[in-house]
Amino acid sequence: MLIHHNVHCQTLADPIKQQGMTLVELMVGIAILGIISAIAVPSYTEFIANTQIRSTTESIRNGLQVARAEAIKRNAPVKFTLSTSDTSWVVGCITTTTNCPATIQSKTPKEGGSSSITVAVTGANPITFNNLGSISALSQIDVDNNSIAAAKSKDLRIRVGVGGNVRVCDPNVTLTTDTRYCAT
Repeated sequence: MLIHHNVHCQTLADPIKQQGMTLVELMVGIAILGIISAIAVPSYTEFIANTQIRSTTESIRNGLQVARAEAIKRNAPVKFTLSTSDTSWVVGCITTTTNCPATIQSKTPKEGGSSSITVAVTGANPITFNNLGSISALSQIDVDNNSIAAAKSKDLRIRVGVGGNVRVCDPNVTLTTDTRYCAT
């Protein structure tokens, strides 16, 4: 006598019954997501705040370089005026003529700015470049973000030398051989 076993083989036509997650699995997943978020959010906040410092510094540096280049190009004194209240700036000629307008280029506070960014100018404001691209006295601009602790903030300083050169440095670097060091 032949015994026939009834074995059911699943084919592609037979749908696989899919079961959902249990409540315990879902809660474990949510707990892991919460822990990862709690660790990542403070670091991300610091990263964004320090990126705002860098962006503002680069914007100001670029404006200063435009002012210097325009002074040389136009063979006329050109000023860079920085608003310390909202980090907006304007590059324009001191003496307005048809070839030298009062506003050559500007940046409004809404262009990548943040209300938590602070700038402090030591020296003249506006910074005036003569027709040779030089200024009369050393100027510096400190950029900070007051939305994070000072220990976590990567402050930057823009220094404009008498020769008109514009350099960005880190005021917190103390090693004199480091290229980020702010020489006095």
